[in-house]
Amino acid sequence: MHTSMYHHGAIQVTNGHIAQLRIDGPDQALTWHENTREVEVVTVSEAANPRRMIIATSAGLDEVAEVYDGEPTDDDLARDLADIAGDWLHTWPEVRAMNLQVHDLRSFLADAGVYLHGAPVCGPPGEGLPWMRDHYRLGGAARFVQITVTFGFIEPTRIRIAGRGDGTQPRGELSLEAGGVFSHTSTSRLIASTVADALRTHG
Repeated sequence: MHTSMYHHGAIQVTNGHIAQLRIDGPDQALTWHENTREVEVVTVSEAANPRRMIIATSAGLDEVAEVYDGEPTDDDLARDLADIAGDWLHTWPEVRAMNLQVHDLRSFLADAGVYLHGAPVCGPPGEGLPWMRDHYRLGGAARFVQITVTFGFIEPTRIRIAGRGDGTQPRGELSLEAGGVFSHTSTSRLIASTVADALRTHG
């Protein structure tokens, strides 16, 4: 197969990465690692490593493709994802800090069968408390959740259950305030158990 490479700064994404993301199964992620400066496809569990930038997941790839009028090629997707990831490099220190913030939460959710569904969204630097919104899917079911946390869990964690990974078709919302009451690990575990129960209840 002919491999086409697209790069934006230090980020290089190929059509082979996109093909691998499709072939390897539903629980894979396209990531960039800050140590190796390499883009690679790994499991969503490995993608939770704070040193990895999550560019896209196999489960969320179809939603990325929905912005096109027709059916995008793997070259189209590789080019666009390289541009997106390259732009994210400018805010990587903030993203990495929030990756560390949610690392325990991501691990507890994976243990409960709730897996990362797409790349996170982070609040603009310098505009209030740093925040990150992660997208998850209940394994084996079309049940999705968005979890928005602030640094240190200072503000209430917002949980949005939805029928789609992009947060549309809402099925329930709740807010959980636990920062400053419990340890970081205990707060992460509490949020994870609340999310897992809510997914199974609202699904």
